Formats: sequence, C-alpha cells, structure tokens
Amino acid sequence: MRAIAKCLRQSQLIQMTNFLAALALCFSSVAIANSEFSDFFNSFETLSADFTQQTFSDSNTLLTKTSGYLHFKRPASFVWQTKTPIEQTLLLNKHELWLIDTELEQASQQATNDLKNTPLYWLMNRPENLQDLPRFSHSELGVNWYKTSQSNQLSFGFRNKTLDTIQLTSQLGQKIQVLFSKIILNPELNESVFALNLAPGFDVIR
Repeated sequence: MRAIAKCLRQSQLIQMTNFLAALALCFSSVAIANSEFSDFFNSFETLSADFTQQTFSDSNTLLTKTSGYLHFKRPASFVWQTKTPIEQTLLLNKHELWLIDTELEQASQQATNDLKNTPLYWLMNRPENLQDLPRFSHSELGVNWYKTSQSNQLSFGFRNKTLDTIQLTSQLGQKIQVLFSKIILNPELNESVFALNLAPGFDVIR
C-alpha cells in the first residue's frame, strides 16, 4: 500500500510540475507578445507604407477593395492616399482632417473629436503614454493579434514584430481589413507632404 501511495504522490507531483511548467511558458509567451505592440508603436517618429483595404459583408462576401499608400509623422500629420479604384486622400495636418476626392474635385473637412475610435489614434499616441493598450488575443497563421476594448472590435496583427494587418467592424456591421506592405520606419518626410494643396476649381466644404 505504501508503494502504491508513493507512486500516486510521484505521479501527482509530475503532473503538477508539468502543469506549472506549461503555465509558466504560457505567461512568458504572453509577456513577450504583449511587448510587441508597444515596441513597434514606440519605435518611430515617421512611417510610410503601402496598403490594400478590403471590406467584407457580414456573410464574408468581398464588397470593395482599394489600394494606395500612407505617410505619417508625429504628432499629428497623416496622409492616407487611395490610388485604385478611385483617387481619394484623407489628410490630417494642423489639427484639421480633410477628405479629398480628386475625381469630384471636392474637399470636405471632417470631425476630429472621435479619432480615438480609429487606428489613427494609435499612430498619434505612443503606447508608453497610454494606459488602456490593446491586449494580446491569439496567434493565427504566423500573425499575433492584439485586440482593443473599442466597440468596433479594432485589432492589430503583427508578423515578425512588424504591423501586418488592421481589422475593424464598421457601423454597418461590415468587416474592414487593411493589409500593409513595404513598411518603412522613420523615413524623411517633408512638411509639404502633409500640406493641403488643392487645384483651382475645387469645391471646399467646411
């Protein structure tokens, strides 16, 4: 009986040791992963990248697909340039946000009081200065996902410690996915890149 009891205790000890080892590994992985978001967004003053944006219906049907490039400079200078299928520009400069439609020759000023619900908020603010940061959610197909607490389910995906994808849900329940490529950290960007230069004849809506 003593031999049996001893074997049971050894078995339980081994199981507990394995469990604690697995738990430690789990927490270690999460700690490493949680630093990935902060390390990236704390690492630059300027950023440039190409993007492809896809919008899906609630049944996962592709509705629209656009592509273009972006430039960003802290604290609050931003250009989101769509090239295909139509040419549009989202421009933030000197606390003014503009949506510019080249084909319609129209520029309209947008509200900036709800930027916290957009990915732009996380570009403008360094994680080291924020408290409620996105939290590591899961890994899938080589991408580590960080989810915010925002109602639009905004999430950031990282591959090889670099921003790979942003996902969010629109007010209509559509899923928007932005894939990034050719990301350059700290490129030299002149202030003229973010200037509002409109051709004569543009209709300006404030």
